[in-house]
Amino acid sequence: MTGVIKTEELFTFELDMGSETERPTGQQLEDMLYNCLDFCLLYRKQAHFFLAGPDDAGHPELWRVLEILREEGATFSLLTEPERGEYESLRSGDLRGKIRIRADGEASCELGALGNVLYDRLGDLWEVKHMQGGKTA
Repeated sequence: MTGVIKTEELFTFELDMGSETERPTGQQLEDMLYNCLDFCLLYRKQAHFFLAGPDDAGHPELWRVLEILREEGATFSLLTEPERGEYESLRSGDLRGKIRIRADGEASCELGALGNVLYDRLGDLWEVKHMQGGKTA
């Protein structure tokens, strides 16, 4: 893991890299990453990515994802064993501002379902949810 997570300064993203049978393409992953990074710029927060999935380390686009994160100054945790157990304990804590993104692009947060970040900007999805009565971090 990368150390202490200060949730008031950070948006955390659990990005599902998918399984061998259901993986986002390289372009879809890149689109999701930049969507999340733009979202952080909009709200003036740092990004931290938990790269998750049954075979996250085996994704053919993993090195491209890591290159983008390095270039953009985002931190990440590659969730392989034993990090998955440590992450599961974090997941049960208060990770306000945490957004889970499935391999198909569907996003959710503490406010509930947000929408699909492959088709819409994450900032727009977040704002619509906020206007429906949810609260942001």
